[in-house]
Amino acid sequence: MKELRGRVAVITGAGSGIGAGLARVCAAEGMRVALADIDSNSVERVAAEVRAGGGEAIAMPVDVRDAKAVASFAEHTYDAYRACHLLINNAGVVVYRPVSELELADWRWVLSVNLDGVIHGLHAFLPRMRAQGGPAHIVNTASMAGLIPLPNAGLAAYAASKYAVVAISETLRLELAPEGIGVTVVCPGGVQTRINESERNRPSDLRQASAAPAPDMDRLRETSEGLERRDNFLTPEQAAERILTAVREDELYAITHSEWLPLVRQRHAAIEGAFARAAAREG
Repeated sequence: MKELRGRVAVITGAGSGIGAGLARVCAAEGMRVALADIDSNSVERVAAEVRAGGGEAIAMPVDVRDAKAVASFAEHTYDAYRACHLLINNAGVVVYRPVSELELADWRWVLSVNLDGVIHGLHAFLPRMRAQGGPAHIVNTASMAGLIPLPNAGLAAYAASKYAVVAISETLRLELAPEGIGVTVVCPGGVQTRINESERNRPSDLRQASAAPAPDMDRLRETSEGLERRDNFLTPEQAAERILTAVREDELYAITHSEWLPLVRQRHAAIEGAFARAAAREG
């Protein structure tokens, strides 16, 4: 989808971070934006900022874990704008705990936001996007943790959700190609967001007696071979610009940090090595 001006962008998790950055950049491109976030005050502030800059924006408090709430958001969007050309399933949370320490509530929360949120967005918007015809594109926010494992980072639940988002996006791309609807999965490295403050939005029914610990950034930097340096974190707007470039170029993978490639190659080499050993044994 080369032309963005005059089209409609729908963004979840738009109250802060990459979602807010995308709202600002999409509006600057001349798009009308429909914004959702569990934090009603934050998403209204972003919408007001867009309107103050001369753009068109509507906002709605939405918990993406709730399929009915996302369906209502879709109805609200189509009532207001009659279309969704760019669907961005972006809402996400993280818990930093090793598998042995994860509570079931941790798993349920992370998967219900990061994975169910994408599923609910697709379920609510995709049929309408197919019916409206014309150019359209879907963006699902995964993570570099959806491509490679990070040992000792406590990211198993988060990575599981993001690996699933990558798989959904890869499959959806194949399914929608004949209809001319593009699909991009975003796998960012470090971006200046509030995701490490996710606990602020954890629902009461999934809270634990002790909150999940804050991330050990020194350990994360060691685990990622120094790739998560603070001086390498993008602003949300920088990440958003790279995402929209991937949309315009109809790229499946939107990579924001090319320096992670050696770790991705290590994983691919391990998989290819397993195939080579299997072939040798079969012979």
